[in-house]
Amino acid sequence: MWIHILVLGLVSCLVQDSLASDYFSSITGLEQLLNTEEYLIKELRSKLNGVRTSLQQLEGELSSIEQEHSLAAADTENYLTNPVNVYRLMKRLHTDWFLTEGRVQQIAEDLTFNTTKDYGLSFPSQEDVEGAALALVRLQSTYKLDVAQVAAGILNGVKYGSDMSWQDCFELGQQLFEMEDYNNTRIWLRESMDRLRRHSSAAHSHAPSGPDTETLNKMEATAKSLFQLGDFDTAYELSQRVLQFDPKRIRNWHLGDKGAAPPSEDSEVALLPKHSDSYSLTHEFAHYEKVCRGEVNPSPKQERSLRCRLSQGYHPYRLLAPLKLEEHSLDPYVVTFHDMLSPQKITELREMAVPRMRRSTVNPLPGSQNKKSSFRVSKNAWLEYESHETMVGMLRDLREATGLDTTFCEQLQVANYGVGGHYEPHWDFFRDPDHYPAEEGNRMATAIFYLSEVEQGGATAFPFLDFAVKPQLGNVLFWYNLHRSLDMDYRTKHAGCPVLKGSKWIGNVWIHEVTQTFARPCDVFRDHEVSLEYEIIK
Repeated sequence: MWIHILVLGLVSCLVQDSLASDYFSSITGLEQLLNTEEYLIKELRSKLNGVRTSLQQLEGELSSIEQEHSLAAADTENYLTNPVNVYRLMKRLHTDWFLTEGRVQQIAEDLTFNTTKDYGLSFPSQEDVEGAALALVRLQSTYKLDVAQVAAGILNGVKYGSDMSWQDCFELGQQLFEMEDYNNTRIWLRESMDRLRRHSSAAHSHAPSGPDTETLNKMEATAKSLFQLGDFDTAYELSQRVLQFDPKRIRNWHLGDKGAAPPSEDSEVALLPKHSDSYSLTHEFAHYEKVCRGEVNPSPKQERSLRCRLSQGYHPYRLLAPLKLEEHSLDPYVVTFHDMLSPQKITELREMAVPRMRRSTVNPLPGSQNKKSSFRVSKNAWLEYESHETMVGMLRDLREATGLDTTFCEQLQVANYGVGGHYEPHWDFFRDPDHYPAEEGNRMATAIFYLSEVEQGGATAFPFLDFAVKPQLGNVLFWYNLHRSLDMDYRTKHAGCPVLKGSKWIGNVWIHEVTQTFARPCDVFRDHEVSLEYEIIK
């Protein structure tokens, strides 16, 4: 009870100063949430220590009164004929109990906490909580994770953290229900009930331990909603759990018209969550997820033509210090240059980027504002190349490696993807000429500098080319977005697979086409027809 009072006091006073900053989209900023919880823990411990002595004194006095009352109850007539006892009873009821009431109120006041804006504590917003829930579901779907394993803190067979409680699973299921993600609602609610069943069995020899009244109300309301939606099995199991802990509850189930049969496990279209879209149900998207899981690979014929080799690049210096080049595809041209950036320079880049990090947005229609989207979950910062010698050197190395002119490049984009962070399949080139300055041209090439390792997930996937490149510190992934004819190469659709464990940092360089006439001349005939079939989503 006392902890409940304190926590309510803390949160009600502090949450007004919460700075919602898309905590779920990146690792940067999450430290603020840990700092907030550390502060709350210390404050709670301090308050509890402060009132523990008062509570012990009250406990002692209450025990004495209970003993006195037991003596009176054992022989009431004898007790009340003693004038000392009568006086003490009168005194207790006239004075002592009111003093005790005042002391209890004082303890309650001591357990509250009044803060000011000077603390600057951070709390996640509702959007953050929903984003974290979506991240779990995204990882579960992309990597085909078993829900029971995820709830146990196990990701792809590796135990990383503590288990989720049955309450954690239930709250997640309820959040997904409110987001209309009914398929995953069913899965997480059932996991919650399984955990509650095991929890109840373990506590069988002790005092009953189960949901409080508020949680039971939520469980019952969710069960009724699931019943109305036709998910009779989950609704029944949930309602049985409610009755187990409160048999006296009168449930007013209106069967009415049962309508259609309960939704099946494969009924994805009917149960499409409101945060999703039709693209996630296409064969193309399903194939992308397979590439992320490593279930598909390029054909043996394609792989036989690929090499890892030393490249002399396009500068005499590279005769003495050749580049380590790994080929992933020759048409379209996709390669990795290994060990292009030292750990020290990477640290400098990340330190410069962190204060400027903002939620990543997607390119809107020409003339409209940038917008956030679940299509892309990360944070990024834009840095001027000329502002630091490290970034000047990055462009120099790209010129030497590729021979391209880097006169027209967008600012360096440093991005961070947190757990579950991703970027769904997309092209880097602009399909609408209004998106880029005519004097610079479209994005001819992309170079991704990998600024971190990623323990699990986070690969850069090319669904149409059947391969994914795992981030490796200091490497640069490079490819051409356009054919030599400057037509768009639709085969280069790529994606950032969800980060399963770890934090993914990258630096994006986009090189534009206008000054590349001699660096990458066109052929006699246009060479774009080979990629046209990949323009249509299937």
